[in-house]
Amino acid sequence: MALDAARGQAVLSAYDRRAGTTGGLYLLNLRFLDAPAVVVTPLATGLRPAGIDLRAEPDGARSLLAVRRHEDGSATVERYRLDGAILTHQGTTAGSLLCRANDVAFLDGERFLFTSSHGGCGWSAVIEDNVLGGRHGFVGLVENNDARVLIGGIGFANGLFPDPSHDRLTVAATREDALLVYRLSDPQAPPQRIAVPGGPDNLTMDPDGRLLVALHPSPFRLALHRYGWPGGAAAPTRIAAVGPAGTEILLDEDGQHFSAATVAVSWNGRLVIGSVTAPGLLVCGEAASGATGSSAPAEPPATR
Repeated sequence: MALDAARGQAVLSAYDRRAGTTGGLYLLNLRFLDAPAVVVTPLATGLRPAGIDLRAEPDGARSLLAVRRHEDGSATVERYRLDGAILTHQGTTAGSLLCRANDVAFLDGERFLFTSSHGGCGWSAVIEDNVLGGRHGFVGLVENNDARVLIGGIGFANGLFPDPSHDRLTVAATREDALLVYRLSDPQAPPQRIAVPGGPDNLTMDPDGRLLVALHPSPFRLALHRYGWPGGAAAPTRIAAVGPAGTEILLDEDGQHFSAATVAVSWNGRLVIGSVTAPGLLVCGEAASGATGSSAPAEPPATR
């Protein structure tokens, strides 16, 4: 979910992971959150999108990046221009380093960062990290349409949030239950590690400058739920705000109402939350208004 606070809207990335069907990119008008039924506008369909990011351009248009997963197991990053509700494709970045691409974020008008959850493309890479506990996820940099590894050794690199004004890059290390904070000017330096109560997923920023983090308290229950296995009817949802004063839990529930939250944005005193499987968005009150950021999967029909 990528928030455009200035325009009161958000772009959603969604598809049915369990069924394997395609989905797309959708535009949500946040000013209609109080309506009995909230409708989204399709921007691009026939896709299996993952992480997305939105950037305001000097001419007032928006640029959009989206990780696109393909049936053959590869992935690309697609670049679009968003004018109103018209999305125009502007280019594709491809390469073997993108096969496990998860999230994506603009670094500036030309360069962007992406996370790779694993260090390789095949199932052996998944088994090495998911079963044997390896840490081969990484952050990549794309410059002049060429991808390279910027930071390695991360336990399932997931959401990322670059903050060039503070020389900071925060990466969600899902299997480490930690946020890793790097210096953009020296990404090879050891990061600051912030422990969080669960596996962090996507990251956005609230109006107070705190990072909103969707957390998975139980990887085991998440796996059961994600794949629809026995015992996986629900998975816990936890949303936290992380800042200099510490970590505040904003939402914590067992998943019976809304399972496996993956992303949250703050908008006009509310949290708008997306999930790995839910057929809608959860909207609930909180004491903030407006936010900026980017992130990954939500589902198209937005409902309270």
